[in-house]
Amino acid sequence: MFSKRDETIGEKIRSWFRNDKEPIDKKAILAHYRIKTAIGRLSSYLDKLEQRDRELFHVIVESLMKKDEKRAKMYAKEVSEIRKISRQLITAKYALEQVALKLETFLVFGGAMKELVPVIGVMKEATAIIKSVAPDVWIDLQYAIRELEATMSAGIADISAEIDVGLDSEARRILEEARIAAEQSLKEKYAELPRIVSEEAAKTEEAA
Repeated sequence: MFSKRDETIGEKIRSWFRNDKEPIDKKAILAHYRIKTAIGRLSSYLDKLEQRDRELFHVIVESLMKKDEKRAKMYAKEVSEIRKISRQLITAKYALEQVALKLETFLVFGGAMKELVPVIGVMKEATAIIKSVAPDVWIDLQYAIRELEATMSAGIADISAEIDVGLDSEARRILEEARIAAEQSLKEKYAELPRIVSEEAAKTEEAA
């Protein structure tokens, strides 16, 4: 038998079928599942964007070799838009990975309900980032947020002002780390645009 501290999330799910009482963390486990699913979908979107970026980058290089600067700049604008969306998705994905990890630790090892407050805060920020670029993922994550909020309302009667302070600092830290990770990932995965078209792409990004 698993001890309380050794019990995995999978074991907790199986325990639902052995217990008539619905555990307080059931909704948190469902939220965790939705978050992990969302991360997978964001990864799939990022793979497609990366592939499209490579294709367009190849077109840009070919156009410059043919002295077709106008065509190269046109495609550079599209590449810039792809990279802007990728930055948003990577930021949200990293933030959600941190949320999933914290939530998994909470579910397996237990803890105070107030520990979920910064988790919810980060999720809300992450979903706001992807709302316009991945609305399908955004919708699913709204359900996850509601499930976590329901878990909290069942386990704590009053959320004090001191918890809100913790939320702000923790959420800011995680999101700042997510933005840094996104920038680093873009540098590693995406080839640098030729100088002749990079300025045009930068103008597009600034105007967006």
